[in-house]
Amino acid sequence: MIFHDYYTDIARDDVDRFVQSQEMGRLVTVGEDGTPHLGLYNFVYDGISLELHLVRADEQVADLKARPRCLFEVDEILAVIPSHWVHPEYAGSATAYHRTAIFECGGAVAEDPAEVLAQQVRLLAKHQPEGGYRPLGVEDPLYRGALGQLAAVRLQVTAVRPKFKLAQNRPVETRRKIIALLRQRGRPGDGRAADAIEWTIDRQPS
Repeated sequence: MIFHDYYTDIARDDVDRFVQSQEMGRLVTVGEDGTPHLGLYNFVYDGISLELHLVRADEQVADLKARPRCLFEVDEILAVIPSHWVHPEYAGSATAYHRTAIFECGGAVAEDPAEVLAQQVRLLAKHQPEGGYRPLGVEDPLYRGALGQLAAVRLQVTAVRPKFKLAQNRPVETRRKIIALLRQRGRPGDGRAADAIEWTIDRQPS
């Protein structure tokens, strides 16, 4: 991925708000033989670290224990547009819009059931805030088996590389045209894409 300045000049607060609004992200670790391993997981993020859980037998647990350095990627795929929305002849104007944040991290794995339980409570608070389940307990037979098989993973963020590809390379009048065409087309995601491109106009100095 190439990181042009006009796509990456994103305030950290905006990056954090985006990441916290998402439900899943991708963990990238490296195996003993150098093979990258990739997993898609629910997570919680506090601006400093990311948390997720894995099954203890997962290859990524072994990776993190041996090689804690890893990446965590969060993205939102918004829309793909045809070239003629931007240029009447040049096919290379076709493009895709997305928001992406790539975190460089150091990973730590905890297998103590009490630590796993505490993390599960934080994950549930984000992903199932309405409740609807029996409170977790380390000795509760309903949960004891699962807690004994899970590992709590904490990823300490050392750097973040955002890329919000939202037509910032186009003049405002072209972006407004794209926004109108997205709203007119109305595919799933087009409304969110239009809102995101509109955000790039609103944040420009007047």
